[in-house]
Amino acid sequence: PNKDMASTESKGKADLKDAKVVFVIGGPGSGKGTQCAKIVEKYGFTHLSSGDLLRAEVASGSDRGKALNDIMEKGELVSQVTVLNLLKEAMLAKVSSSKGFLID
Repeated sequence: PNKDMASTESKGKADLKDAKVVFVIGGPGSGKGTQCAKIVEKYGFTHLSSGDLLRAEVASGSDRGKALNDIMEKGELVSQVTVLNLLKEAMLAKVSSSKGFLID
């Protein structure tokens, strides 16, 4: 493995240990997105939507995206491990520029 990438990822994980994470919960149409947009604007948080991350991975055409598309087309649920990995990757990519994370 590339030593620079490994050290960058371990630094990112260390930064995540101190990151503020807020889970935003509510039913469809309850205003989660509206409230997240206001918090992003006012406080500099990063909004991460698991649905948006899944759709972006499918749209990327990656092998993982193709596998996710197959799962979702069958109406099955994507595994928790996969969703958490997508969230972790997105958080690591933004940890240095974000004051915290809103997850819905």
